[in-house]
Amino acid sequence: MRIFDKTMNLLEQTLDLRAARHKVIATNIANEETPGYRAKELHFLEALSAAVRRKPAGGLTGTNPRHFGGRAEGVPRVAGRVEDLPAPELPLDANSVNLEFEMAKLADNGINYNTSAAILSVRIKQLLDVIRESR
Repeated sequence: MRIFDKTMNLLEQTLDLRAARHKVIATNIANEETPGYRAKELHFLEALSAAVRRKPAGGLTGTNPRHFGGRAEGVPRVAGRVEDLPAPELPLDANSVNLEFEMAKLADNGINYNTSAAILSVRIKQLLDVIRESR
């Protein structure tokens, strides 16, 4: 029996990726007045979703991070990718940061981070309850 199931792994990885996205957005905001700076975005939702849906190849299940295929290469290995945001029209200083858009992304990312943290907290509380009841 595994104490930390795939949901715990998914929540842990989601928190790490949300924290990384927060840094990218904060960097965009910090460079709002830097001439020539291009706004960036950390993309990870598609890769994370694909890793969750991925079935182990050939019916084999990876039980160790060093195994090839299976879950071992799934959720914990999703890193996301940082790309420049497309900017159809640039101002004279060629800076593509839109402060209002970045602040909205920051708020959205914060809400999603807090939601994941709350769910993880509930899961840990459930484990603690099971441990206490088994005494």
